[in-house]
Formats: sequence, structure tokens, C-alpha cells
Amino acid sequence: MPNFTRKHRPAFTLFELLLVLAILIIFSALAYPSVNAFYGSHQMRRAADMVRTAWAEARAHAIDEARPYRFAIVPNMGNYRIAPHAPEYWSSDPPPAPDPANPALILSEALPKGLRFSTGEALTPTGPSSLPAAQVPMDAWATKVIFLPDGTAKSDVEITFGAKGTRELNLRLRGLTGAVTTRWSPNRENR
Repeated sequence: MPNFTRKHRPAFTLFELLLVLAILIIFSALAYPSVNAFYGSHQMRRAADMVRTAWAEARAHAIDEARPYRFAIVPNMGNYRIAPHAPEYWSSDPPPAPDPANPALILSEALPKGLRFSTGEALTPTGPSSLPAAQVPMDAWATKVIFLPDGTAKSDVEITFGAKGTRELNLRLRGLTGAVTTRWSPNRENR
């Protein structure tokens, strides 16, 4: 009887490669919702930091310039604006010529793509989440807070960020102290 020895093969079969590829695809499909939710919460925190920074800038300019500043949003969109709390800065007429020694802060920004300021009802995203700053009509701005020259805000305010598939995030400003807190809405997910 001849003695046959089995040779070790140096490669994998097509079946083995397909099996490993199928396992990788299954694990990727299972991990995708977790990664997507993590990215959504990261974007929400980024938006909260943007607004917190804008509030700090508005408050600082109100104190430095001894005039009130307004923070306004476009409800159910991602646009926000800061400018002095005077009619000429919030009408379609151009604001007065800037004083080079004391320029006013006029800031029109947008939240990261897909995020919106929530007004309480379920978000029904249609179209883009924010408009280009030049295309926002002046009557679309809804005032959220006015920062006074003494460093306080006219009232406490809470704004909510929403995006499809994530929980809402609330950002709260204490008017008297300027303290800002962040908290996730309990079990309220936008679909």
C-alpha cells in the first residue's frame, strides 16, 4: 500500500473567502445603526456648542458696546442670527454704516447639515435643513433671547435641536447668570 502524504495548500478556497466576506457584511449591517446614532449625537453636540459660542459672543458684544443683542432662529430650520436689538438690523433696509472704532456683530450661521431647531411638534423635513443666509426673509426670524448690556438676558430660554432618527437635545440658558446647560430629551426620537 503506497504511503500518500497530504500536502498543505498555500491558499484559501473560493468558498472560504465568500464565507468570511458574508460574515463581515453581517457584522457591518449589525453595527451600522450604532455608528449612525453615534454620528447623529455627535452632530447634535456640535450644534449645541455652536449656539453656546454664539450666545457667548452676543453677550460679550452687548456688554462691550452697551447695547442689547438679539439671538433669533428660523423655526424648523437650522438658521440662526445675531445682531444688535434695533429695528434697522432686523428689517429689509440695510443697517447703518458701521463704526470702524466699534463694529457691530452681525452673524448669520446655520447648524450642521440635517439639524434643525425644533418647535415641539414632530419634525417633517422637507427640503434642505437650512437656507443660505442671504435667502432668509427678515420676517422669518423668531427671537429667542435678547442679551442686555448688564450681562443678563431678558429671560430664561430653552431651544431644542432635532434631526431625523436621533433624540432631541435641549440647550437651556439662565437669563440672570448666563449659565448654559445641555440635556437630552427623554425618549423623544424624531422619525
